[in-house]
Amino acid sequence: MTKQEFLNKFESEKLKLGEYIMILDKISNAPLVIGCAFDQGMWKVYKTKERGGHYIIKETGSENEAFDFFNELVLSAHNRLLN
Repeated sequence: MTKQEFLNKFESEKLKLGEYIMILDKISNAPLVIGCAFDQGMWKVYKTKERGGHYIIKETGSENEAFDFFNELVLSAHNRLLN
């Protein structure tokens, strides 16, 4: 899925991330971020730790592949909140 398709789904399904915030326009080092951003020619799915500092979970040249993976990550976080 594309970034816009993901955003539409995220809003329509009212998905929650708990203590995490979502950033999709850049890679952030702020605490407790889950994100997907186009950086240096690649799509990068990443998280940050409680005290900041990011780590890349997946890196791909495909926007669809990145947001399919990111969607699964977000759904997993959402489902953990519900249980």
